[in-house]
Formats: sequence, structure tokens, C-alpha cells
Amino acid sequence: MQGKSRSLSFAVMAVVVFTSFGTLVGQQPQRSNGSETRARGTSNDQDTAVEFKRVSFRYDKSVFGNVKSETVPEQRLEERNDKPDGVAPEHAHFTFEHGRLDTDAHVSVYPLNEFPKVYSVNSKLVKSMEEKIKGLKEVIKDPLYRLDGQIPHLPFVDSSDNFYVKVRQFNFVNGQGVLFVTHWTQGAALVSNRNLVYRFEGITEDGKYYVTAETPVTVAFLPFDPPFSFEGYTYEHLFEAYRRPEAKRRYEDYLKSITDRLKKLEPRDFYPNLDKFESIIASLKVGR
Repeated sequence: MQGKSRSLSFAVMAVVVFTSFGTLVGQQPQRSNGSETRARGTSNDQDTAVEFKRVSFRYDKSVFGNVKSETVPEQRLEERNDKPDGVAPEHAHFTFEHGRLDTDAHVSVYPLNEFPKVYSVNSKLVKSMEEKIKGLKEVIKDPLYRLDGQIPHLPFVDSSDNFYVKVRQFNFVNGQGVLFVTHWTQGAALVSNRNLVYRFEGITEDGKYYVTAETPVTVAFLPFDPPFSFEGYTYEHLFEAYRRPEAKRRYEDYLKSITDRLKKLEPRDFYPNLDKFESIIASLKVGR
């Protein structure tokens, strides 16, 4: 979830509401073997080839537009109590034109073992990052695994994922990871297309590099900007969800109704077609 800044909305409520209930539904992965994965994610010969800093892939330019390749410099945590916005090792970053106001389609490749080092002034954060790396490796082995209810995303983001659907193992040329549809938020919000993404988290087979990539996606049954009421569920219900047991259950039912519908959709029912993003990942090669 890198790229353009994401504005806060109802941030105080978010911590209570979504941390408690946001990952209770939609976590059953779809398992597939490597041959099935690669067959569905094979790049078209007409796709545009990209190569930069020992990272290469192919993509459909008619869907994702032009791509910007850049090296993002290392940013270390300077003071132990600083907020780690932007803290990360030096990495290769690819930004596609396809996107929206608050996020864009992108691929980022980091040296995996450099992540704890950029937090060296805070031993607790170093330990936390080591646990995230270990947790991500567990998710790649077992897509059912969660670390504190989340699929680990190593770069710091001031948000969390509300649910996971269509979770499955997925290979790239010299590594493996997991693909999934998720909805992120920085505050209390109804589920909408604005924060719906298709994301990949992976590690190269030699364990040297971490890959994270995502594209914004939309589906026909979700609004782009949530109205005051969606499928009978309102912001008032959302704000009550942390107070009363019956309100909590209604929130869980609301999320489940949405994730159940997302699970039933085919790749072509999303825009862009999920197969197009998968082709990028399937063609990805990192290192020599």
C-alpha cells in the first residue's frame, strides 16, 4: 500500500472497530498447485516488457498504462519514538498509470534482510519487523495463517486490512507468495470500491528479496464512495459496533455479506480483470 498518501477518516473509531472485527470473515484461502497458478498467470506475447535494477516483468499496457521505474533511497528511523512514515530499505519501485486518488497500481522489490536494520534505533520495532518477516513466510507456506489477524505487509502503513478473500498461493519466476483481495482503511468506513485492492506478498526462492504489489480494483455491487446507508448498514451502526454485542454481530454480518459476494465473483467480474494483474506477478523475475 505504497504510493499516494491516504487521508485519515474517523481514525479514533477505526482502531476500536476494525482491529477487533475487521479480519473475522473472508479468510478461507483458495489453494492451487503451481501448474494451475502459472497457466492462469501466463503473460501474452504482446505485453510490454520492463527491466530495471535486476527486476523484470511483462504487463498489459492497454490496462495499466505507462509505468515509472525508480530507485527509492533508504530511509531509516531517526529517533526511537518517531512515527515510521516512509521508513524502508532502498528498493526498486514501479508505479503504473492505473490508479485512483488515494492509491495506485505498483510493484516494489526490497532486500528482505535490510528491513530490521532501518529500525535499529528502536529494539522493539526491530523485533516486531523480524516477527512480521517470520509471519509472512508462514503465510506463504500456509495461506490460512495470520499474524495478529493480518497478512504481514512490511513497509509501514497507517492502516489495516478489514478482510481477506480469494487468498491463494501464487508463484513468480523465482519465488512464491500469496495473492488476495482486501479492503484497507485508516478509519471507520463502510466497505467501498475506494479502498478495494488486489495484492501480492512474496519472497524470492533464495530468501534475499521481498516483493509487494497491488492494483486498485472495483466491482459492480460496491459503491465508490459509501452512501449513508449501504445494504441497510449505516455509519450509525458502524459507530455502535464497539459498544454493544448486538451491534458487533450486525457489523460482522455486514462484512460477511460482502465477502461472500466477493468470493463468488470470477476474475472478469473485477476491473481490471484479476488475470491481468496475475500475469504481471507470474512474469516477475528478481535478481540475476
